[in-house]
Amino acid sequence: MTQKNSTFLLLVCIIVPISIYTAHGQDAGFIGGRTTIRGEIIDATPEQNPIEGVTVKIVNSAYGQEYIVTTDKDGLYEKTGLPEGRYTISASKKGYQNRFGKSKNVADGGEIFDRIRMRKQKSFFTYFFEFNGHLTILLAIPFILCMLGFGYLIYFFYIESRK
Repeated sequence: MTQKNSTFLLLVCIIVPISIYTAHGQDAGFIGGRTTIRGEIIDATPEQNPIEGVTVKIVNSAYGQEYIVTTDKDGLYEKTGLPEGRYTISASKKGYQNRFGKSKNVADGGEIFDRIRMRKQKSFFTYFFEFNGHLTILLAIPFILCMLGFGYLIYFFYIESRK
């Protein structure tokens, strides 16, 4: 082998592994890590009941990588093996208002716990009957009076037409 070829081979054997090692260190966000993000999703009532089946989206702000987990029967979620960085956590479930958390920084090997409270979505009927039936009674009184008035008119014209 010529000296030129052996020098080239030696450079390739040294530079390629160093390049791979350096690239691995720079793109560690795509490889994985030792960070854990876990938390709890509860309802916004005073009882703070856990909510099962909530979709929790964990987004790495630097790389845009998304991780999706679901809460268990105790309202708990966990995602391990994440690279260090800044993460935004959001939660969604049908029948509840979506929640978007603040960004949180997590160091390599670190762990964060995030508790999120979710409120039930309110429909028109929920707002309408929210006053423990008081609004229904208040609206029923004019309706009853109106029906009595129509009943009286019908009776009056029926009696008058018979005379």
